[in-house]
Amino acid sequence: MPKYESSVTIKSPVQTVFDYMQDIDREREWQPSLREASQSPEGEPGVGTERRYVSEFLGRRFENVYVNTSYEPPHKVVYRSTPESDTQATGEITWEAVDGGTKVTMRVEAKIGGLLRLVPKAVIESVGRKELNEALARVKKLLEAQGA
Repeated sequence: MPKYESSVTIKSPVQTVFDYMQDIDREREWQPSLREASQSPEGEPGVGTERRYVSEFLGRRFENVYVNTSYEPPHKVVYRSTPESDTQATGEITWEAVDGGTKVTMRVEAKIGGLLRLVPKAVIESVGRKELNEALARVKKLLEAQGA
């Protein structure tokens, strides 16, 4: 079961970084493989909020629905995929005030199934880790460029 974890420090306040990353309409700006994103119910997320994502991974289209199992603004969100999702995964994002800004840490644990079972685990882990690092680097670049 691949596990990924990555952190970045962003020169921006915790609330600003949290609000940006939790805005479903802005997620495509910083998630490299994300093609579509929607949330139910609309509005402020919370425990039980579902987010539907359509993404590409290794050239294939995947649809996943994640439900928030813990929502502690502006410091922590924990989520898991629903049974009908193409990928079974759990994840956690934390936002921590540090000297000079916010430390964001993303953790993901995925169960490989379907056609991905045929792809070597090392390839999946490498691509997954790269995408996670790229996503955090994009958040940092976008927010720091805005001077947020």
